[in-house]
Amino acid sequence: MKKLILPILICLICFGLSGFADSDYDSLYDNAETFKSKLYNNIDPYQDEDIIRYAWSPYPLFRTSADLFFKDITIPPGYYLLTPRNLGGKDYILFKQNGKVAYIIPAVKKEATPLNFYEPNTPQIKKTAWQKFASGVRKKFYDTAKDSGRSTPPKSLVNVEVEIKYIILTLYYGDDKYTALFKRSPY
Repeated sequence: MKKLILPILICLICFGLSGFADSDYDSLYDNAETFKSKLYNNIDPYQDEDIIRYAWSPYPLFRTSADLFFKDITIPPGYYLLTPRNLGGKDYILFKQNGKVAYIIPAVKKEATPLNFYEPNTPQIKKTAWQKFASGVRKKFYDTAKDSGRSTPPKSLVNVEVEIKYIILTLYYGDDKYTALFKRSPY
């Protein structure tokens, strides 16, 4: 009898904690508000600053092969640039397609990215001996030649987790971590 109490207690604790996580996601999803106003011509108002400041696009490309559902918004499968923005004092993730904002989804959480997060989590490019030599020569040339004034963009990464009821999209961009929730079905 005593041997059964410990496994039953462990099971109750595990199921209780997982139920708490689902209710936490439920409250975050219910409290998230969609963006009320519209952007002029569906153009990101700060897009020009990013183009001028950085040498290439600073935002990660995200590919979804399934529909993503957020309240009354359905995001179809496709390729999207994920852009974090603060609009009206709230944090949102802009889904851009063909240079225009297709969807605006609220970020339910914004946290700081852990220190040294990007090194172990981003894949490193494997180079041949010739590629290493060519990149070394190119780097030496760029160090001595006049720079265009554009800097390298901040590091970014997209992570997607699938839970029982929700799809959790986490966007790491620079020093910030944005989390968005999507339902697995529209109902």
